[in-house]
Amino acid sequence: MATEVLWWLFAAVMVASAIGVVAARSIIHSAIFLIISLGVVGAMYLFLTVEFLALVQFLIYGGAVTVLILLALMLTRMATGDERMIVNGPQAPFGFLVAGVLAVILVGVAFGTSWRGDVDDLPANISIHQVSEVMFMNFGAPFIFVAVLLLVALVGAIILARQEDAE
Repeated sequence: MATEVLWWLFAAVMVASAIGVVAARSIIHSAIFLIISLGVVGAMYLFLTVEFLALVQFLIYGGAVTVLILLALMLTRMATGDERMIVNGPQAPFGFLVAGVLAVILVGVAFGTSWRGDVDDLPANISIHQVSEVMFMNFGAPFIFVAVLLLVALVGAIILARQEDAE
């Protein structure tokens, strides 16, 4: 019973922080709400006894992706002063229409799916050692390729930002 209460409490915190990501006026506040939201998702993985996914959620998404987003925001030029940037254009009604249709489809699929009830079987715990062995033996090259690609993109962003400062 306590686990279910904590689950719903974390779910409410996750939804509230996700709304905060979108609704916050400051980019930094949005990033803080994003960190909270991703951290709560990692905690919910712990409730599901999926420790590997929780670790990946905390380290990769909660840490690395958020730092990458903040770094990208710091390298881009922001308008100075009190001028407000108009973010809603003529495409806003179309965006609301697409969002509404998507929400109706998702709710319809969720209610139309026959979900299995309580399952007596406990999930099989797979050790992190087994997961890492498969990951780095079978997917080592793509892992290194993505790391190099991200490094090149980061160095390119820094070079472009420095060239704009020189002008």
